[in-house]
Amino acid sequence: MYNPIQAVKIEDRILLNEIKNRNRKVFESLFYEYYPHLVRYAEGFVFDRQVCEDIVQNLLIYFWERTDLIKIEQSIKAYFYQSVKNRCLNYLRDIHIQDKHKLLYLESMLNDDDSATWLDPEIIMHIEKAIERLPLQMASLFRLKYVDGKKYREIATEKKISENTVKTQIQRAKEKLRNLLLESTSIKFFL
Repeated sequence: MYNPIQAVKIEDRILLNEIKNRNRKVFESLFYEYYPHLVRYAEGFVFDRQVCEDIVQNLLIYFWERTDLIKIEQSIKAYFYQSVKNRCLNYLRDIHIQDKHKLLYLESMLNDDDSATWLDPEIIMHIEKAIERLPLQMASLFRLKYVDGKKYREIATEKKISENTVKTQIQRAKEKLRNLLLESTSIKFFL
C-alpha cells in the first residue's frame, strides 16, 4: 500500500545522500526550489529583504557544507523552515542587543538638552536631512522614539498600531538612516 509519508522520507533520504556525495545538480535544484519560498517566509519575521536573502543563503550554504552533520528528523522542507525561523529570531535578538550599544551615543545626544551645545551643527543638519528622506510614518516613529523619548508601547498606542510594527519600522529607519548618512558624509554614524 502506498504511504505518502514514507515516500517523502525516502525522497529526502535520496536527496540527502546525493548532496552528501556532492551532487551539485541536486543541490542547485533544491536551492532554486526552496530559496524564494524561504526568503518570503523569513520576511514574515525580519521585514528586510536583503537580510532575509542573506539568512536563507547562509542556511543553504551551511546545509551544503555540513550535510554530514545535519540530522533531519521530519523532512528537508521542515528542516529548512525551522532553521530559517530560528536564524531570523537569532538575528532579531542580536540586533536588539547590538542596537542598545550602538544607539547609546545617539540616544544620549538626542535626549540631552545640552547636546546641542557640543554637537556640531553640520552633524545635526545631516541627521535631519536623512530623517526627512525617510518615509513619513517611519520618520514620525523614529522622532517619537529618539527625539521625544517615548517607549514602543506609548508610540503604538498613540499611532494605533502594534508594538511589533513600531519596533520593525524603527529598526528599518535606523538601517536606512545609517545608509543615508554614510552616503552623504564621511562620518561614521552608529545607529
